[in-house]
Amino acid sequence: MRARLPAAILALAVTASCSLQTLGATTGDLTLNAVFDDVQSLVAGHSVQISDVRVGTVTGIRLEGYRAKVTMSIVSKYRVPEGSTATVAKTSVLGENYVLLTPPAGRDLATGPYLRDGATIAETSVEPDIEQVTAKAGPLIEALGAQDVNAILDAASTAFAGKGDDVNKLIEQTAEVTDAYAAARRDLGTSIDALARLGDDLAKGSGELDRLPGTLAAATARIAHGRKHVKKAIIALTRLAKEANLTVYPRHAARLRTLLLELEAISSAMQRGKEDLKTLVARLQKFIDAPPITVNGQVLIYLWLKGVLLPRQSSQGPLPNRIEDFRLLLEPPR
Repeated sequence: MRARLPAAILALAVTASCSLQTLGATTGDLTLNAVFDDVQSLVAGHSVQISDVRVGTVTGIRLEGYRAKVTMSIVSKYRVPEGSTATVAKTSVLGENYVLLTPPAGRDLATGPYLRDGATIAETSVEPDIEQVTAKAGPLIEALGAQDVNAILDAASTAFAGKGDDVNKLIEQTAEVTDAYAAARRDLGTSIDALARLGDDLAKGSGELDRLPGTLAAATARIAHGRKHVKKAIIALTRLAKEANLTVYPRHAARLRTLLLELEAISSAMQRGKEDLKTLVARLQKFIDAPPITVNGQVLIYLWLKGVLLPRQSSQGPLPNRIEDFRLLLEPPR
């Protein structure tokens, strides 16, 4: 009985330690998985973030073959689009690891489609850790002797003496450049993918590209051959324009001058006859406005008109006006 008690206490302690890692962590109804080549120091209870916002928690890590399968619990109100990537990153140089979920570029996150419960994120990566970087620099440091290291440190201290502000500015600028590259990492990846697709397209069209130099040479030869004809045509058109200016233009210019002189004479004549025309119009108006002269109710203008009418024609020749033509003047008014 006493032997079983310590075992039970140990099991309870292990269970409590596992639950303490995720105690108060952000969890939800959506479960996602991701398989990494290396999870560094990631453990259950570490955060899952999207754009530096915590949306879930790592709930489990287990070995799957020679890779690590990470299980994450995501808050249900945060929907993860299909095509998102997962990256094991660090909050700072000495901070803890977390899983960064990155939605696909250019996708409308409000329309979906979204990853379903239990889905596995296919594209994963791991950001280099400072320990991995220093580990790669270890052989270089070991290759330097103690005297070399001292000489380097002495030279560095001499070079940086009194330049602390400049060094700080340089470090700040380096950090800004690093942040800029980190922000543009997605764009760089897109550009690399586009270049890869371009290489594939060029590889598919290699036959056409091989024939392109010959085609360009033939086109160049045709252009060079046609250049002479174009030059001849331009010279001929120039000569034609000169001949037109020397022959057609002078003749039409003289004709135009003659027409202008005639128009000037007509205008002068119209100007001189303006008064006569005004007098004629005034007399016509006076005649129209005068009261008519009637005989037996007939207007005398009818008699005048009958007098100027041409005689009627017949087969024997023209007939003179007869008395019957004037009978309306002799009849009483009706």
